[in-house]
Amino acid sequence: MAYSYEALVRIAVFDIFELAFTTYMERVGFNHMSVGRLGGHSVHEYSSGSDLVSLTTSAESQSRVNIVVHSNTVPVEPLVLDALTEGVADFLQSFCEHLTERSSEDTLQQLIIGLRDSFDRVVGGDA
Repeated sequence: MAYSYEALVRIAVFDIFELAFTTYMERVGFNHMSVGRLGGHSVHEYSSGSDLVSLTTSAESQSRVNIVVHSNTVPVEPLVLDALTEGVADFLQSFCEHLTERSSEDTLQQLIIGLRDSFDRVVGGDA
């Protein structure tokens, strides 16, 4: 069965997503096999055993990018959801470590924990 997720996003959002998705996939045991670029298109491939997931992008305008995550073996929508929440948690963690007010740090840590626990992992690995 083929699984696919597609979204049209702003370029700045894509840049953040690309980093979060690659970091997440490596965290859960996928190897980032290749990156191909041709004009306004790029392809990332991630493999783990017999599982292969691809992230394909194409420029739709000067400010928007079409993202397609595809796999024949792994449900990709849960991967995207977990990559997004883990990415936001990583982003917040970077700032949380430098807060001087303890109550703010505690509140942000609880939010980070909640984000990391939001979705079940589709594939193994620890964040």
